[in-house]
This record gives sequence, structure tokens and C-alpha cells, in this order.
Amino acid sequence: MLVRFAVSLVAISGLLRAAPALPFKADFSSFPATPWQTHGGEWTAANGELHVKGGAGPKVAIDGLVAGDFQLDVELRPEVDGAQAGVVFRASDVAEGVDAFRGYYAGIRAGQNLVMWGATDPKWRSIAARPFEVKAKQWYHLRLRVAGNNTKIFVDAEPITDVTWPVFDGIDAAFTKGSIALRALDGDASFRNLKIAAYRPAPITNGYTNPVQAGCADPVVLRHGGKYYAYTTYTPDFPRMPRGIRLYTSENLVNWKDEGFALKNEDSWGDSRFWAPDIVEKDGTFFLYYAADERMCVATAKSPTGPFRQEKQQPIDPVSIKIDGHVFTDDDGLRYFYYVSFGDGNEIWGGKLNNDMTSVDPTTLKLMVKPDQAWERHQWPVTEGPEILKHKGTYYLTYSGSHFENPEYAVGYATSDNPLGPWKKFGSNPVMKSTAYAHGTAHHCFVKSPDGKETFIVYHRHNTLEKTEPRALSIDRVRFVSDPAGGPDILQIHGPTSSPQPLPSGAR
Repeated sequence: MLVRFAVSLVAISGLLRAAPALPFKADFSSFPATPWQTHGGEWTAANGELHVKGGAGPKVAIDGLVAGDFQLDVELRPEVDGAQAGVVFRASDVAEGVDAFRGYYAGIRAGQNLVMWGATDPKWRSIAARPFEVKAKQWYHLRLRVAGNNTKIFVDAEPITDVTWPVFDGIDAAFTKGSIALRALDGDASFRNLKIAAYRPAPITNGYTNPVQAGCADPVVLRHGGKYYAYTTYTPDFPRMPRGIRLYTSENLVNWKDEGFALKNEDSWGDSRFWAPDIVEKDGTFFLYYAADERMCVATAKSPTGPFRQEKQQPIDPVSIKIDGHVFTDDDGLRYFYYVSFGDGNEIWGGKLNNDMTSVDPTTLKLMVKPDQAWERHQWPVTEGPEILKHKGTYYLTYSGSHFENPEYAVGYATSDNPLGPWKKFGSNPVMKSTAYAHGTAHHCFVKSPDGKETFIVYHRHNTLEKTEPRALSIDRVRFVSDPAGGPDILQIHGPTSSPQPLPSGAR
């Protein structure tokens, strides 16, 4: 009896010693021996690669490895269109079956060009998804950085480096630790170069977390005299509050001061629905463009703080000019006016702004883009909130798609070699999309950091995941990266974020 007990202790001790620990690296040369535990499908390994065929959501788990905060790198390859390949993490109850686990999953889907992050607890819950070109039979690098309630998910066909931006940088607190498994779905998949290490992010001692200012919607930001001025749609809790365009000021894009109304309804044509401002300075006069009663108006002031007033209280002609006005000044000094009209849903139109800054040349008006893609048609067909960027001679028309109250509200863009088009929509729109941790992330503008080295998108999000109003101001980083296919540079947005971020460069 004593001999048997001693042997049992040795066996248990051996199992404990054999349990994998971080850092963990796999070339799959020991497969299918310990520590691999398969759940469905036909798994084989050869030449440093792990392959799976068949099965209903087949998985292979690292038996005995429990991870909380970690960085994981793996290369994965969906073998057929429609197939998924990804990683289950912080999981328990891993078994064969489509959603047979409790925990998180991050993966890619070939053909349908999708990156996704979600959880089963106990049913599948999508946290975030975004278009991303994924081809069958091509290797992709997936990196997970998981710490506390923050998960950063990187995907690239090239090696991921320190300058690669995450596809998702989000928060979710459902699971704190658990096992890790490789997973396929709806087709065969392959995996290689799996590495897992403990991860502790460098603390951000002086940063910000979105949203940065409550009570703001449809923001436009002017930088003047070293200060930022944010003009916004006012979204009070009580509809009988005063109406107009609200102003906030900041030195760093993060800490904002409420300056009250830059424009009050009594100083303008219109009674209600004061929406979506834009502002331009010319020869010492500031021109504030905004919608009132679903018609575009212009008010002026000699200071960016106002007060703004209409000299002639009337809307801009023609009557087709409705909401979401935006003025773009080209390198040659010519100005163009973009707005939303109501045709096949909300359509974006544009034309030349006259020198008086208060009227548009009707002979130049033409349709820019309309809501003809699925991502632009949630709850209502919408393309709105136009904003123009010019980069390396290419014009980028960025805009919001779908109804602003819908959780699918998102940002996309189109490009052209002319400020009035024709426009070609980006093939992987939207480039910023609402998530389970940030709803209603869209209507936006762009502005430089205090030192001019970074570009930020300033946008609104819903008050909570259940309540739209009052919306809140958020900021995230933007950059252009080269297109591997040789097209115009790709506009990337690191957002929406709800985790701590470094202050804009040059901010104090």
C-alpha cells in the first residue's frame, strides 16, 4: 500500500511538473503527445505546421496551461473560402462544437474578409468585427495582447512589428484567465509558429480614456492661436433647454472646458434641430456653418468664441442643401462645400463655395456618394457627415454610414483625384466601426496634435451601450499607410478605444 501511494505521488508530481508554463513555444514536433488535447476534427502535424480537417468547430488545447495576462503570436491560414482560423483564450469547458467553450475567441474568416472578436458566455456574443482582406491559403500573423480587461488584437499578412496598429483595442471583463486553444470553423485550417509569453504593459502615467467630454455630438474642431475649439450639436437631457451650437475649448484635446453657446437659436434662422457645425476663418472673420430645421445656415463672428449671428436670417440656397455642411479649402485656395441631401436615403453632395462664403455655385453641385453598400444601410440608408482630407495629391472623402442611433454606425471613406469626384469607395469599409464597448462611433472631424506630429479623429459616441443621448466626445489616432496593391495610401484609425491611451504628442 505504501509503495502504491508513493508511486501515485510520483505520478502526480510528474504531471504537475509537466504542466506547461509561460513562456510557451511550439513547433508541433511533439504532436499529438502532451500537452496537446484535441476536440474534434482530424489534426496532423508536419514540418512545423499543424493542420486540421473536418469537425464541428475543432479545437486543440494546450492541456494544463492557464493564462491571464499574456502575449500570443501565431501564424494561421484558412485553407478554403469561408473558413475561420483563430484562438480561443481565457477559456474553460473546451470541447468539440461550434461554440463549445466558455471564454474569448479572436480569428479571421477567408473570403468574407473579416476579423472578429467575441465570447461565449454561454451563447456567442460579438464584441467587435471589422472588414479585413483575408485570402484562403495565405498565412496571416495574429497577435493578442491581453492584460486585465483590455485586449489588443493585431492581424497582418506581414510580420507584426512595434509600429503595427491593433485592429481592436477594446475592453471586456467577462473572463480573467483560462486555457488557450487553436480553433477552426467552417473549413480546414493550418497553424504555425505559436508563441505565448507573460505580458505586462508599460503603465500610462499621463494619458486619457475615452470619452473625453460628455454632452457633445457631431463635433468639429478648430485650432486657433494654440487652442482647440470644439463646436458641437447640443444634446441635453431635457428637450426644453436652450438651443444652438455649443462650444468647448482645450489646450490638449483631452481636457475640455464648456464655454456655453457659441450660437443661440434667437441669433439664427430656424427654431430647432441645430446640428453638425463646421467652421472656417477668412480674413479675420469666422464662418460657422450648421443645420437648423434641416436647412444649412451660416453665421459669423470676429472671434472663435463668438457670439455668432446671422446678418440675414435665412438658409443657404438651393433648398436641396439640408444638413451636415463641410467646407474644404484646397491648396490653390478654392473652397468646396459638401452637405447631405435626402434622396435615396441620406446622400452626400458637393459644389464650389462662392467667395462670399455664404452661398454655393448651383451649377457645380453634384452627387458625391450615396448609401449603396450594406454597411451604410442599418436602420436607414445613410451616408452623412462628410469630411475631406488631402494626402499625397489624393482627396479622401470620409463619412458616416447607417443611422446614428444604430450600434452599427461607422466611418468609411472614398478617394478621388478631384475634390468633386468621381469617388471610389475603399474596399474594406468601414475603417472604424461601433463595438460592444463603444456604440455610435462615427460623425467626426480630423485635427493635428499640439506639436503637429500626430493626426486625431474627433468623433462622438453614444452615452452608454443602451442610451444614445447625451452623446460624448472621443478622440483616437489616425495615419496613412501604403497600399500593398499599389492604390492610394490606406487611412487607418486606431479606434474606437475605451482603454487608456497616451496623450496626444506635445500635450501637457
